[in-house]
Amino acid sequence: QGPRGSSWGSSDYAGNGSLKSMGTTATLAILFFNVLMLFFTLPAFLVAKLCVIAESCKPFRPASMRHKIVLVTTCLMWRLFMLCSFWVQVRVDGLSEFRSKLTASGRPAVVVANHTSFMDTVLMVTFMPLAQIGKIRMLISSHLLNMPGVGTIAYAMGHKAVPFKAKGADGTFELDKDLMAVRQQEMELHVASGGLAGWFPEGTMNRGDVREVSTFRAGGFAVAARLDVEIWCVAFCGNADCWPRAAAVGGHPCRIGVKIFKLCESSHAFLMEVKVNPSDERTASLHLANGAHDKVQKAVTQLASER
Repeated sequence: QGPRGSSWGSSDYAGNGSLKSMGTTATLAILFFNVLMLFFTLPAFLVAKLCVIAESCKPFRPASMRHKIVLVTTCLMWRLFMLCSFWVQVRVDGLSEFRSKLTASGRPAVVVANHTSFMDTVLMVTFMPLAQIGKIRMLISSHLLNMPGVGTIAYAMGHKAVPFKAKGADGTFELDKDLMAVRQQEMELHVASGGLAGWFPEGTMNRGDVREVSTFRAGGFAVAARLDVEIWCVAFCGNADCWPRAAAVGGHPCRIGVKIFKLCESSHAFLMEVKVNPSDERTASLHLANGAHDKVQKAVTQLASER
């Protein structure tokens, strides 16, 4: 299942994304990719800007209406963007089930994914079912919120930044645990009210071998220990070929594999099966994080073997 692509091969375009090291075909592909992204993101930006201005003049009641308008517009525009970027072939396994069965159990849901590229965020938005996309709130990189245009869209969607603070003079950063606790509480309240939550449990983009999924941080899974939710996983393989982590722009010709699957219909039942009490939040969160990590790693390994 998916927008395009059923054949696989290894990409020749992984690396730092330097245009000087590429041939004419790759350079043109990247140029058109970014022109298309600008073209299809502009309507979403204008809608987001209008919503932000309107919010400052007369706040939306409920605020979720603003979020839904921007999310639906962005989702539709980015779906068209990916369809037009035909040299980036995306094959998705499990998309139909995800769109039709998300929250079918009657429980709210959380969606987690491995993180290797800015393309992860673009595709996550396009995968969401339109009927429920207004409910999604994500924890995203503060870098996205600072990007011209994209930051306005993300803010109008209601997404929140993962809070990092400078660790030392060497330019390294560490998680601001106090502010992160506030973010998690906000996310929990949103999910408890029937909303959807999404995040990348690795915390930051994978800086090593993207075929090896980094450890999933357990803190985010506390919401699934406190509340009984569905947990859905998204495994990406090839996004870093399209848009390398260190590159300012993306669009390399490549093939991307994605697998979407449900880890569990009930996070509490999932824990009870292995005799972990959900009230033991630390142990429960760690078990959920490890369970999701192992399944995502298995899916990434399978996708990599098919390329």
